[in-house]
Amino acid sequence: MGINLFIISDNPVSLAGLETIIEQDDRFTLVGRALGVLDGMRWLENSELQPHVVILGEPSSKRSIYENAQQIVSTYRRHQTRPKMMVVSQNDDDDAVFTALRVGVSGYLSHMRSSEELLHSIEIVAKGGAVFSRTIASRLSLHFSTVRILPETTGLSELTSRELEILELVAGGLSNHQIARRIFLAEKTVRNYVSRIFAKLEVHDRASAAVLARDAGLGKETREVRTA
Repeated sequence: MGINLFIISDNPVSLAGLETIIEQDDRFTLVGRALGVLDGMRWLENSELQPHVVILGEPSSKRSIYENAQQIVSTYRRHQTRPKMMVVSQNDDDDAVFTALRVGVSGYLSHMRSSEELLHSIEIVAKGGAVFSRTIASRLSLHFSTVRILPETTGLSELTSRELEILELVAGGLSNHQIARRIFLAEKTVRNYVSRIFAKLEVHDRASAAVLARDAGLGKETREVRTA
């Protein structure tokens, strides 16, 4: 049986590119396309379209991912089934990826190596599976393996994988300048991450954040490296 697809994109170039790739494969039928969520919702609400997968192509922001997915969920609330959702975007930062997961997106692709990778991924999502780009999958694995060992400490479970990485370095006694050099970020970017970590942990200084992190078992390897 063929797979019906609908594309919503904030970017006309992305929309055209996805359409071109999809139309090359007889397994897929493009039942609609829309530039922006408002146009997309009008199509989905006022027609008999029954897409198996809605592709969110190059959303402009994580807010756009959230709003698009929420609108789709709301549109199909009275249906027995709703279409699967997947994101195709160059933006693969942790906040965007985790926002997508929280609102029910089943796939997130970035930096695709070929059109075949996209088509195969769509097929997996349509059949009820989940698929992520290799770099995203490795970060998700790191994040969830870390979260499993964390105690019930306020805010720790809310940290992204990048924030956990930086917190571990803070717990190991590294300064913002040292962290920036270690993970190849601008020092200002590290300061911003540290501020967000403090807010999520509800602490006001590095010492308090380090205590929480060390109680959770973070920072040990960093301290050993600095001691050696």
